[in-house]
Amino acid sequence: MAKRSVTSQEETKPADSVLTGTDSARPIGLPPNATESSPGSGGAAARSSPTDCRIIEDCLARPKREFDFEAWLKSEEPDMKNQAAVPGDSKGSSRYAWIGVGQCGGRLAKSFYDLGNKKVLAVDTTGEDLDALGLPDNQKCLLQINQDDGPSGDVEAARRAIQHRRADILHLIKQTFETEVDRIMVCFGAGGRAGGGSVVELIELAKKYAQYAGLKKPSKRVGVLMTLPTAAQARCPQVAETAHAVATAVGRMAAAGDISPLVIVDNDRINALYPGVTGPSFWPSINTSVASLFDSFNRLSRLSSPYTCFDPADYDCIMDAGGCLIMGAAEVDRLDDTLAISRAVEHSIQRTLCIGGEDISKAKVAGCIVTGGKELMAHVKGLQDNIDYAFDVLSEVTGQATVYRGIYEDSMDGLAVYTVIGGLGCPTARLEKIRMASCTAPNRVDTEGLPLQERRDDILPLAESFLAKCARAEGKPDKTLNSEARIILLNYSWPENIQELADAIRHAFEVTEGPEIQADALPFAILFADPEFYSDRALTTLDSVKRRVSSKAYDEFLQRLT
Repeated sequence: MAKRSVTSQEETKPADSVLTGTDSARPIGLPPNATESSPGSGGAAARSSPTDCRIIEDCLARPKREFDFEAWLKSEEPDMKNQAAVPGDSKGSSRYAWIGVGQCGGRLAKSFYDLGNKKVLAVDTTGEDLDALGLPDNQKCLLQINQDDGPSGDVEAARRAIQHRRADILHLIKQTFETEVDRIMVCFGAGGRAGGGSVVELIELAKKYAQYAGLKKPSKRVGVLMTLPTAAQARCPQVAETAHAVATAVGRMAAAGDISPLVIVDNDRINALYPGVTGPSFWPSINTSVASLFDSFNRLSRLSSPYTCFDPADYDCIMDAGGCLIMGAAEVDRLDDTLAISRAVEHSIQRTLCIGGEDISKAKVAGCIVTGGKELMAHVKGLQDNIDYAFDVLSEVTGQATVYRGIYEDSMDGLAVYTVIGGLGCPTARLEKIRMASCTAPNRVDTEGLPLQERRDDILPLAESFLAKCARAEGKPDKTLNSEARIILLNYSWPENIQELADAIRHAFEVTEGPEIQADALPFAILFADPEFYSDRALTTLDSVKRRVSSKAYDEFLQRLT
């Protein structure tokens, strides 16, 4: 293949240090034999030993106060030598900082951390979720919800909590990331309470930080990575309502150019692409796949090529396009087939884990990168023509979009295609489907399927769904679970599966008079069962609840005697 000269800032490097082997039937980075948690919302991640996560006692627990950001910007520069700043990363053309909010966002941000993107900050209302991430303590922020904020676990409570402490969190972001950042991405799960309640505030804080860091056009330098719940999770009215409202709001921000890009990972689509694939390592592998693919475009844009470069300017044009962004990858199956590369391009789009507006012909920008071994690139007859035709196919299906191209050598034996499309509309039909999911949920309890022990991320959505059904059946206001109750529900073994969960929630609803269900209201059979599956942190919570329940029962016994 004839080589094309390009101008590069660094020596030619093989792309094998960037790319992960692909398989046409699985996303990048997913092990071929994966039979085993949804980005951030599926599967139980392996737990690390409990740590004292960054509560910032004299910071986040302060009384609420107004914050003059402009005055803060003009304040004297801090001595960064005395700050616990996170070392930078220069593996791509853009230097990223990642903020993960809630359980889902934290897990996604940790996936980027594991790839070498060390500028990561996890924010959550649950210390146990932060402990499980395995991040350094100074990169975890426990957002404590005070009584004035509302019931713990409530979406509005999370929003109020972050509003009251925005100055302290902004200072923590500045201290953690310093100013050596080009882009900030906020990760969250649309159906989660912590993420759904606080993400809009965190996006605004990220834009304030971008302004402080000296980034031009902060709205184009702050993006969002959001996951949508599965159909089963969306049957819970609270999950569906939160996901629809938050995803719609963030989608409007992307459409208006207030953030860029918006990457939406659809967990329901993942279930459809990989039916029946379950187990504790499947969803973490999906998280890694999403992070690896997103990271690959950034890293490739820094490399030079003897053929055609996808350079930093090309990368910036795609990231700055606004709207939704989708990405995919596929291997080329047959090099002797002139249409094989163009089919791989189409395949990478069809099997993407991301969603955007249904009509990709309305995209603003697109990028396509082809990688292959040096010998293969040099000696396969007609390969350049076949690659050019694949580029033309992408240009045709994306309408008037500007298509940026790249061809790189690597150490692989085959040929791989990486595709990214930006400036898409919001997937309104998918969001409407989420809103309607709770309306069509069956009233009966489905006791079939996998044991709850193997799908612990379904426990809280199911519990909330049962609470909503109890409220409708009794004609009473909705009730929420407090943090202790949620910890016990997540750690109990559930030997009788979903029916036992439904019965436990019904009992707790009936014995609770106020709007928040305490752990004490759960059946004794659950509280005093063998704590075989409890984490160390959960055992501490369980012991506290058991002592409280036992003391109350003893007091009632003495009263009956008198």
